[in-house]
Amino acid sequence: MEKLADLGFSKGVITETIVTTYNWDGLPNAAPMGAIMENEQRILIRPYTSSLTYRNLKSKKCAVINITSDPEVFYRTAFKEANPQGKVPKEWFEKAETIDAPRLQIADALIEISVEAIVPMSIGRNKAVGSVKLIKARSLLPQVYCRALFATVEAIIHATRVKVFSAGDEEEKKQALKLLETIGICRDVVHHVAPNSRYSEIMTNLSKMLDSWSVESESLR
Repeated sequence: MEKLADLGFSKGVITETIVTTYNWDGLPNAAPMGAIMENEQRILIRPYTSSLTYRNLKSKKCAVINITSDPEVFYRTAFKEANPQGKVPKEWFEKAETIDAPRLQIADALIEISVEAIVPMSIGRNKAVGSVKLIKARSLLPQVYCRALFATVEAIIHATRVKVFSAGDEEEKKQALKLLETIGICRDVVHHVAPNSRYSEIMTNLSKMLDSWSVESESLR
C-alpha cells in the first residue's frame, strides 16, 4: 500500500484535498478541505461545524480524502451551483472499498479513513482525527508546472471562506474583503499566463459568483 508521504504529505503541513461523505439520505457529498498528516496512519481534517461534511462525519464516522490537481473538480465541488443541475454529477462517485463513504472516480489518489475522534478546535470549527484504512493512487505521467493551475485552486479555496465570512460579523467581513483582494491577484495571474483556457473560464465564473454575494467586491472589478 502507498504511504501518505508518497502522495506528497508532510507532517503538520496543510494540503488541499476534496473530502467525500454520504449524507443522511445516502446521497454523496463532496467538499474541498485542508488535510494534515499527523503520522503515516493518522490524518486530520478541520470542517466547519455548520457544514454538511461535519454532520456526515459525526454520523457516519468515515470519509474519503481525494487528491486531484484538476481545478475544475475543486470548483464544482466547492460551489454546487457551478454544476448544470446544482449538484456534483452522481457519475463522479463510486463506493469506497473499506468504509461506508463515496469516493471520486476521477481522483488521482484517494485515502479512505475512519474517524477516531472529533475534537473541538475553535468557535465554529472542529478537528476530525482519521485513521487510514486504504490508500490508492493512479500511475500518472509527470505534469509541467503552470502557475494558472495553482492560482485557480488558491482562488477557489479563498472563495469558499469568503462565502462563510460574508455572513459573519464586521471583523469577518473585513477578512472577506482581504480574501477578495488575494483572489483578484490570482485572477490576474490566470488571465496573464493562461488566457482563453479552462482556468480563465473558471476564474471568470468565480468572479461573477462573488459579485452576486452580499460582500463588496470592488477588488475584483
